[in-house]
Amino acid sequence: MARVYDRSKAFVVRAGTLIFATTVLVWAAGYFPADHTKLHELQSQIEATEMRITQLDVQNEDQQSELAAAELDALLEKHNELSSHLIESSFLGRMGHAIEPAVRPLGWDWKIGVGVIASFPAREVIIATMGTIYSLGGDVGEEDASLTEQLRAATHADGTPVFNVAVACSIMVFFALCAQCAATLMVIRRETNSWRWPLFTFGYMTALAYVGALITYQVGMILLT
Repeated sequence: MARVYDRSKAFVVRAGTLIFATTVLVWAAGYFPADHTKLHELQSQIEATEMRITQLDVQNEDQQSELAAAELDALLEKHNELSSHLIESSFLGRMGHAIEPAVRPLGWDWKIGVGVIASFPAREVIIATMGTIYSLGGDVGEEDASLTEQLRAATHADGTPVFNVAVACSIMVFFALCAQCAATLMVIRRETNSWRWPLFTFGYMTALAYVGALITYQVGMILLT
């Protein structure tokens, strides 16, 4: 029992440290090098307004509470728009723009590319990333109606929709085949005591996912035309 405990503890410490490091790197890429001073000021104003609304509700000041709620909505809109701009100008956003020519054959734009990069630690992160990029905030869920509306309304520079059935299927195939899970790769690293196998796994599964998504999109567009 003691041996099992020791080995389990060692695994959690080593793998957990690597997973945490990977998550921090992705977060840093999405945070720097932009100046977030204005965003922090807006966040402080939002928190102060929320507290004021709570106090007004307790005091039954309905009219003042409605005015404060409208002010809060305006602050949240500014906050989301600024967050979207900051992530676009971050290292992560720049990487998204850099890989756009490579992902365009899959039907993706740079925003989807950023979502894929950001979801490396865990694929479900793409929802929050897309919410931030589309100025809805990072707390949106997969069933959020506003995110669905934004994705449906998104268009390329030429006015064509960003998302259609072929693009949606392309994204699903990519995530089904790609090793978008840092935890899995770190477990492979821990069990094999080598970086060779996790890098090989990530490389070949990414290539496989790319080819699968490419075929899916191209065939899908043929069927749609």
